[in-house]
Amino acid sequence: ILFNRCAGCHRPGEVAPFALLSYRDAAKRSGLIAELTESRKMPPWKADPGAGRFTDARRLTDEEIATIRKWTDAGAVEGDAADLPRPPSFTEGWQLGEPDLIVKMPEPYTLAASGPDEYRCFVLPVEIPSGRYIESIEFRPGNRKIVHHAVVTSLSRKEAAAKLAEGDGKSFLSGLAPPGKLLSGPLSIWTPGMEPHRLPADLAAVWPENTDLVLQLHLHPSGKEEVEQSTLGFHLTDRKPTARLQMNAFSNNRIDIPPGVADFQVRASKTLNADAALFGVFPHQHLIGRSMRADATLPDSTKVPLISISDWDFNWQYYYRYQEPVELPAGTRIDVSWNYDNSAANPANPSQPPRRVTFGEQTTDEMAFLIFDVIAA
Repeated sequence: ILFNRCAGCHRPGEVAPFALLSYRDAAKRSGLIAELTESRKMPPWKADPGAGRFTDARRLTDEEIATIRKWTDAGAVEGDAADLPRPPSFTEGWQLGEPDLIVKMPEPYTLAASGPDEYRCFVLPVEIPSGRYIESIEFRPGNRKIVHHAVVTSLSRKEAAAKLAEGDGKSFLSGLAPPGKLLSGPLSIWTPGMEPHRLPADLAAVWPENTDLVLQLHLHPSGKEEVEQSTLGFHLTDRKPTARLQMNAFSNNRIDIPPGVADFQVRASKTLNADAALFGVFPHQHLIGRSMRADATLPDSTKVPLISISDWDFNWQYYYRYQEPVELPAGTRIDVSWNYDNSAANPANPSQPPRRVTFGEQTTDEMAFLIFDVIAA
């Protein structure tokens, strides 16, 4: 179970704080492992079962959780070493193999020890050869302690130069969203624990001509001065795409949560004016977000649950890709709701006693956001 579900992150050089590659690694933490798996805090798969079928689901089954508890309560015995499965093998470095193109921040960026979170944009010149298309962008942070998430977008070279002139000449601060044009979801978003994937060849992305890559990093001070220098690896294909991913965003900025309120909710709805095939979904809230849900109501009133997260965790956001595209006919209404808990009983609440929370970009503010990627001709 640990090899299959945990070792991908619990190994040297990855995001987890300790390895789970041997009996010794696991036995000394058996109680912690049982507690965290029973609470479903680990492995960090937040999508609820029964609302969307997603690739690479890390959610443990009830039987697997019970097995871990039984082993722990029995004293975490080792068992017969001859029955031990072969330890998993992992690709070191680039997870999808050597990229066709590697782009790196020109210079390291130094983040102050304290202060507010920064949404800072770095301009990286990119040249994609003519006749080649982007299957995957593999993002590698230089310092995982301070990079909460990354967004890849693009600006014309003229606009990028103007933005840099407004900033420090090497980077610039952005607002609630990065400027320019986003790529499709799996190419544009990185969060801790998110594994890189190649897009299907018919959905490979076209890089806009005469544009620079803009990398927006959400940087969180750690308490001491830190340095970050991210790298991106592009995997390319010669096959011309026959379709593209188009973003359909849902949001609500009418967030004003009084202190002590434990059940604040905002909603957003849209009715599709054309048939749509949903490829993937990326939901977003901040620290006091508690849950979110998206459902489709077809023209014949049939309900289709698209995604539900009943135990939101700001530290484990994810891009969820459907196993098969979700086909929705024109006239379908999509309803999204986000729920927040601004009470003292919420252990994720950064303010004790609670304070008023409004819409904003800082982690101590709140947001209500969700992107569907739709396959378009």
